[in-house]
Amino acid sequence: MPLSRDSLTDDSFKQQMLDEAPGEMTLMEEGAFEASRRAILDKAQETGELWVFGYGSLIWNPIVEVAERRLARLPGHSRRFCVWAPIGRGSPDHPGLWLALDEGGDGCDGVALRLPDGKWEEETTILWRREMISGVYRPAWLMLETADGPLPSCVFLSNPGHDRYSAAVSHEEQVNAIATGEGSLGTCRAYLYDLADGLTRHDLSDPYIDRLERDVRSVTGDT
Repeated sequence: MPLSRDSLTDDSFKQQMLDEAPGEMTLMEEGAFEASRRAILDKAQETGELWVFGYGSLIWNPIVEVAERRLARLPGHSRRFCVWAPIGRGSPDHPGLWLALDEGGDGCDGVALRLPDGKWEEETTILWRREMISGVYRPAWLMLETADGPLPSCVFLSNPGHDRYSAAVSHEEQVNAIATGEGSLGTCRAYLYDLADGLTRHDLSDPYIDRLERDVRSVTGDT
């Protein structure tokens, strides 16, 4: 079943993930879940706008309502497939990898998305049900670089304290996991290809993603 606005609005996506491989996912504690959302909303109230940095699937499939988009760069961070995925785009026997945003590196190019005024509660609830279901990410309020100047934004960073996170996944392991991972949300490699295409459509590039796509296609024979 594809990820959709409906499955996030009625919160059935959570149950779908729990049912896919029982015991493979631990839900984030409800109090911490809501506290993390409120903390970002409080920051947004201070600035008067709520922007979210898209560096992965938010680029091509945000699901939330978007009022405005801007190309943006987050300095000192980099994309990396570093969270093991036994569900969603992998299985317990052949886990895929989820993309995350790690600290370190020259910077990450992506797309900043502004949530509509007056709809922050509804849209952040959907967004949190998508990104924070198991706590593999940690929301932060960071400054993006844009052509219009600095832009404070919500950014979903990797959570090194999560048991699915790994700082030491080799390139070969990433290629193998992405090439073979498949779950209820589809294949891991389809995610990679969609990301590469989304970056290209926004005139963005990432040598890390380019290399992964080339090597995964070589392994799978995908054209």
